[in-house]
Amino acid sequence: MNMKQTIILTALAALLASCGGGHATGDVAQKRAERDSLKTVYEKVGKQLKKVEDWLALNDSTTNRSLPFVTGLDLQPRPYTHYIDVHGVVKADESAALYALAGGRVASIRAKAGDRVREGQVLITLDNDMVEKQIAQAQAGADLARTSFEKQKRLWDQHIGSEIQYLQAKTQKEQADAALATLREQQRISNVTAPFDGVVDEVMARVGDMTAPAMPVARVVNLSGVQIEGDVSEAYLKAVKAGAPVTVTFPSINESFTAPVAHVGEYIDPANRTFKVHIKAPKSEAYMRPNLLSDMRIQDFHADSALVLPGAAVLEDVGGNAYVFVLGPAPQGRNVKDNEAVATKVLVKRISEYKGMMQVEGEQPGSLKAGDRVVVEGAKNVSNGQTVLVDIK
Repeated sequence: MNMKQTIILTALAALLASCGGGHATGDVAQKRAERDSLKTVYEKVGKQLKKVEDWLALNDSTTNRSLPFVTGLDLQPRPYTHYIDVHGVVKADESAALYALAGGRVASIRAKAGDRVREGQVLITLDNDMVEKQIAQAQAGADLARTSFEKQKRLWDQHIGSEIQYLQAKTQKEQADAALATLREQQRISNVTAPFDGVVDEVMARVGDMTAPAMPVARVVNLSGVQIEGDVSEAYLKAVKAGAPVTVTFPSINESFTAPVAHVGEYIDPANRTFKVHIKAPKSEAYMRPNLLSDMRIQDFHADSALVLPGAAVLEDVGGNAYVFVLGPAPQGRNVKDNEAVATKVLVKRISEYKGMMQVEGEQPGSLKAGDRVVVEGAKNVSNGQTVLVDIK
């Protein structure tokens, strides 16, 4: 086959291919146009059909309408308070375990549990005969040194004798007094005394027992000043202020009282990331005992008028937006029940929540207001614009 014949055949093949492709393209375009036309007709008929079905649902008494059942709440402004709940423990301002500063045998016990004692009163004495003998010897030496000094001073006042003799007598007297005071202090610390006015809560030692500096022998408590101490998470550091109202409850004895926060700690414990709060207990609370456990409810927010809903009424969509369903009037018709309503989705802001109750406000000003009827139960089964049956709470 020569070059001329090859060119002619190639052109003929291209022409045939062009004619065949154009025919196929024309069929596709025709079918697409036909489809779009049918879609338009379908959508139009569908809308007409829905309108007829809606009318029948509202007016045909033989139609069985299946509507979701919900409960509604009429939203009214009300006071709202938020609290921080923590555990507390009773601490006495003055409570001390007493130790013998020097080891020895218990010679006598001069107070028993329940006795009211005064500061400095001897509660337990230890066997200190050796110290008493040393005190007697030191007392004799101190008396002699004092007599000698007084005589030497009289002579010195009359300009009799040397200055060195006077100074030596004075030094000897001062040394003897210091030695006697040291022995008396040693005798004092060998006994156990009350560090403050209070009540003997417990006596651990018995006559004849041997004591050691690390062994407690008695406990004295003064309940005239009692406070409750609690640990609050650092997350509430800005919310808790001195003077905030607190309700303190003792579940084990079914008692409670209300008092303000007396002190907010300045230190955060790195072990549990908490800070201390202290509440002074009224003096009239006679049941207070150190280490008694309590529940503390600290008020950190209050609003005299707020829109409050059960937390279950506030839902969240896939975009993370909080919303509620507000009930509006249902379309009128002969087949419409009195308790029917249309649920409309309204975006809200969650302000605060405490024990299942949530303070909210509309995402847009005026979108949620007093008097609105909100779906409380059954909201998860409702879609925006859906007709529902309502039971008013």
